[in-house]
Amino acid sequence: MPKPRLDNPWQAIALVSVIGVDLAICVLAGFWVGRYLDRWLQTDPWLMLLGMLAGLAAGVYSVYLLIRSYL
Repeated sequence: MPKPRLDNPWQAIALVSVIGVDLAICVLAGFWVGRYLDRWLQTDPWLMLLGMLAGLAAGVYSVYLLIRSYL
């Protein structure tokens, strides 16, 4: 499979936007899941923090997979 090219500046802007949105969605999803579990298990704020860290790790891995196709 050939490598994608970013000759068009709009393609580069789209890639950067996808990276930002991907990271934000993963971190927010981890935050919301952790917050829900904290309220359910009464462990405030530990699961929220763990959820945010897990979301950040998932987001970084997702961005890595996305960028890997451009290297």
